[in-house]
Amino acid sequence: MNILLMGYYGFHNVGDDLFLRQLIDYFAKKQEVNQIFVFCQEDYYERTTDKVSFFAANKLSKLKRLSVILQSDCLMWGGGTLNIKDKPTNLLRLQSLVKWTGKKFCFLGVGLETMNSDEKDRKSKIFKNADLLYLRDKQSYEVALQKLKPVKACCLGGDLAFLDLNYYQPYIKENKSSEIKNISFSGKFWWGEGRGEFYGQQLMQFVKKYNSVIHLLPAHVGEERNDNKFHHLLKKYLPSDNYKLHNWEKPAEFVEILSQMDFHFGNRLHSIILADILGVPSVGISGANTKIQHYIDKSEVLPELRLLDFMEPIEVGTIEKIFREYEKPTEFILNESKTAKIGVELVFQKG
Repeated sequence: MNILLMGYYGFHNVGDDLFLRQLIDYFAKKQEVNQIFVFCQEDYYERTTDKVSFFAANKLSKLKRLSVILQSDCLMWGGGTLNIKDKPTNLLRLQSLVKWTGKKFCFLGVGLETMNSDEKDRKSKIFKNADLLYLRDKQSYEVALQKLKPVKACCLGGDLAFLDLNYYQPYIKENKSSEIKNISFSGKFWWGEGRGEFYGQQLMQFVKKYNSVIHLLPAHVGEERNDNKFHHLLKKYLPSDNYKLHNWEKPAEFVEILSQMDFHFGNRLHSIILADILGVPSVGISGANTKIQHYIDKSEVLPELRLLDFMEPIEVGTIEKIFREYEKPTEFILNESKTAKIGVELVFQKG
């Protein structure tokens, strides 16, 4: 069996790069899998198995792309949030080719944006054409059940970042911190000066009270969408001795830095997920009915405290309460891993 993996790969996003690594390692251990092909924007990935081949978009001709597709037995879109603004013509053409050649097309561990009735018919065809739609959160699952009938196979499972928990074992935070000394903050590259000033002022509360060091930790790096574009604005409002601007090349470097923190603030979903896996108390910065809220609600860990709206003031007392009361959600993490494996295993189901 040859597998083709597609998704938001090769863009230097920690979440997508992590679950690409997880999927590759998982499939490489399967005897029935001969080759793993990966379509990506850039190829900067380390090779962990001889079974994998990466194909960067800028070096992939239409003929070569077609050749790889025809060599594949199962095409998979792995992870991420599918927010399809227009009719996904290229994906529909690909699915038509897959159907015509008798191959399988699967969505693995994805999240869905809500759809109104006008969008349903236009956008939902790509999901109805799929042989498997494995969703990562309850809200996405309900959207699928209510608006995407009939999907051939639809299931709810864990986020792909949980697929192999052994990956994180060297970085797990064993002992709970006694003070909020090291705080990581992951903003977004497109945030502007106003938010930089606001969050700088909010984080100064911890600098004044605890002499905290603010670790500006981008969850998206690279040239175009580097979250440090915003962090450079934020750091102007912090004392030079009380911040550190980080960068990384491999996702493991991000994980290692995050594991050393006492607290984390994040606007990137997988920074919050990774904080839980590592046992670091965290707060998500996001609006209502977003993927971060869906995850925090699913975790059932202080959901009434662990979500802040954009530009909502940070109350030191609330953060201290989270810091004191937070317990790593071990059972939840194990269940996410278990259900992620179940979802991925459906790829090998006959019929």
